[in-house]
Amino acid sequence: MTSTSIPYYWSSVDWPAFMADFPPPPHYAEHTAAMSDDALHALQETRFLARMTEAWQIPFYRDRWSAAGLEPGDVRGLDDLAAIPAFTSDDLRESIESAPPFGSHQAFALADPGLPLKLQTSGGTTGLPRPTLFDPVAWEVQAVQYARALWAQGARPHELLQITLTNSLANIAWCAHTAAFNWLGAISMTTGSGLVTSSLRQLELAREWGTTGWVAFGEYLKILAQTADEAGIDLRRDLATRFIHSYLGVDTAGHLRRLLEDTWGVPVYDNYGTHEVGLIGFECAAQDGMHMNEDTAVVQILDPQTDEVLGHGQTGNLVVTSLHRSVPPIIRYDLKDLIQTRARALCSCGIRTAKFSGFLGRSDEMVKFRANNVFPRAAQDVVMGDERTTGEFLCVVGVEGEGLGSREVMTVRVEQRVPGSDPGLQKDMENGIKAAFGTRVGVELVPAGTLAEFTGLGGEGKVKRLLDLRP
Repeated sequence: MTSTSIPYYWSSVDWPAFMADFPPPPHYAEHTAAMSDDALHALQETRFLARMTEAWQIPFYRDRWSAAGLEPGDVRGLDDLAAIPAFTSDDLRESIESAPPFGSHQAFALADPGLPLKLQTSGGTTGLPRPTLFDPVAWEVQAVQYARALWAQGARPHELLQITLTNSLANIAWCAHTAAFNWLGAISMTTGSGLVTSSLRQLELAREWGTTGWVAFGEYLKILAQTADEAGIDLRRDLATRFIHSYLGVDTAGHLRRLLEDTWGVPVYDNYGTHEVGLIGFECAAQDGMHMNEDTAVVQILDPQTDEVLGHGQTGNLVVTSLHRSVPPIIRYDLKDLIQTRARALCSCGIRTAKFSGFLGRSDEMVKFRANNVFPRAAQDVVMGDERTTGEFLCVVGVEGEGLGSREVMTVRVEQRVPGSDPGLQKDMENGIKAAFGTRVGVELVPAGTLAEFTGLGGEGKVKRLLDLRP
């Protein structure tokens, strides 16, 4: 009988060295987040060049870079980063289609018999989701990133963290659990979404067992609040909640945050992450922009039209380079998420990092309408800022007429809290959304609860705000 060597996870990494390289809390504040600009740049450059060396051995990168005229050695440091062609999720899908099942960017990992691997996926909405392989370093660094955020937001050892995201092919729930269990000492309660554990039972468990922190999307927190009201549960009096770790989407005016904080009576912290690179940014108690996990990622902001690298304070596509991922390397990944950055500075929370804004929309969720670039999520502030609505909306794009008489039309469906209660709401929504979009579109008021089947509210993953009915 042939003996097979098992790649045991516990022996796959030098864990003390790992913790020194990527300090979890509270050591992060004393080390990485206290570095001088020069020391941080040197650390980033060392890690970047190591990832470049690895990437040149991988067909996905070698072929792309060679086609662009690059040769090994042309990129000598971070100052040359802009010379490297960026790639998008479409390029990863093409890689998988041309070299199934995992693509030319990561199939090499399967050839290493001593490497433990985990498979997670993107939240694909059509066809099969996009698979991504994780080795132990990629997996645990994402958890350390998350643990830093939870610590900054108030999580502490042996306190109960309720994770209302399901441990599935998507990795966000796994990330939260691993952070709490491996790197924070908090008690992880993986209730999953409302599809796994009903919203009423979620609240009952939180009340009986003393949940102090929640991990939840902003939309689901609203559902929990409505359920609590119907069940006679007082979120402020009956629960032990101290903080909420969330993802607020486009909330530049702060309407959603204020609504949730007023309802729950605790701070709600915004965060930003991506499937492949992890939690790139997180808010601290100051709630003044998101701290970047700078020892794990380098970010650039690109003009969506010209790909020119933009400076601090300018809005553009977030392009990220992972400093820790070897399986697979992630170098200049254009996420198409619109973001602004700020220079490194000492925060009132005591750590010194660069920061970036909250999520400002997606350039690839753009609709070209009457010569204007319209971003559906820009309507969020308008809709959620009006108490006459439920805060839910959906942008519907279609075509009216036939032949030469056909034209594209857009209608924003807005849920009215009490149908017919205020005839002025229609006009106010039309004017507010026109200002947000830069062009006038139709507005249709619909009864509360009717959009969930299209937006996915209450289910798994991100809520959808665009329904494209064009042929």
